[in-house]
Amino acid sequence: MTAGSGIWHSEKNKSKDADVHFIQMWIVPDTDRVDPGYEQMDINEHLAKGGLVPVASGMGHDSAISIQQRDAALWAARLTPGERVHVPDAAFAHVFVAKGSVDFEQQGALGTGDAVRMTAAGSPTITAGDDGAEVLIWQTGTLSR
Repeated sequence: MTAGSGIWHSEKNKSKDADVHFIQMWIVPDTDRVDPGYEQMDINEHLAKGGLVPVASGMGHDSAISIQQRDAALWAARLTPGERVHVPDAAFAHVFVAKGSVDFEQQGALGTGDAVRMTAAGSPTITAGDDGAEVLIWQTGTLSR
């Protein structure tokens, strides 16, 4: 969803007896007065293949929802036990463990709900724990080379 110049927005659990679990993350657009908009994409097939999948991007990833921030991309991974991925090398990265546990190369063990923010930290490895993991990673900013 692009809030742009303004929207009315809410979430609602339609089930009367099942809990809902969702994660809401916002990023500031790089352009003023963007028109509001909404896009959605089913990425389950991509996640099932393993590795990081671009979910939302202003960096030109064809398989991702487009966002109005040219220096940002949101990646997701549904990791099987022991599967490894590398955090994209970026000026800034925010790693969030949505489900399960991981061993984070530079930080140690992380569990459901844990997060790590990094600044120009290279591309550390994340390894899924015994029950696997679901991980979201925001890659933002550009590195001067």
